[in-house]
Amino acid sequence: INAEYGVRGIGHQIYVGVNKGNIYRINFSDFQPTCINSCHYSGVLDVAFPHGCGDLFATCGKENIRVWVTDTSTEVLRITVPNMTCHGLCFMTDGHSVISAWNDGKIRAFKPQSGAALYTIHDAHKQGVTAIATTSDSGRIVSGGGEGQVRVWDISSNRQEMKAA
Repeated sequence: INAEYGVRGIGHQIYVGVNKGNIYRINFSDFQPTCINSCHYSGVLDVAFPHGCGDLFATCGKENIRVWVTDTSTEVLRITVPNMTCHGLCFMTDGHSVISAWNDGKIRAFKPQSGAALYTIHDAHKQGVTAIATTSDSGRIVSGGGEGQVRVWDISSNRQEMKAA
């Protein structure tokens, strides 16, 4: 942990930078941390905007997906999958889910407002999912894998089925 001390306004504050990409301000008066800056702590592997919306965007990399407000670069949501790397992401055109490609061979879908898991396609690719895209009708996902295969998946609220490889 790196720390730098300074005086601001009426009270004393400490600034702490941590190895997970956050900078916190802690007021000596109440010792409550406030996150004042956030970023990925390793490479950003993909960036995606929701269809027809420039107000938000999402990024992904080691262990997480982050959703940001475009105008302020403020992080508003973090979805964490420990010890995994997200290689790619996209928003379903209907806006109901964020689809993500992970190095453990899984495709994961999350709610974009809360980050809650919607579904997981297990064993989507044997050597990790390295690319992901969706169709304009939000009915299919196309994935690419580390083994060089491309697969097409039919998606509905209660099933995810591979249709072509």
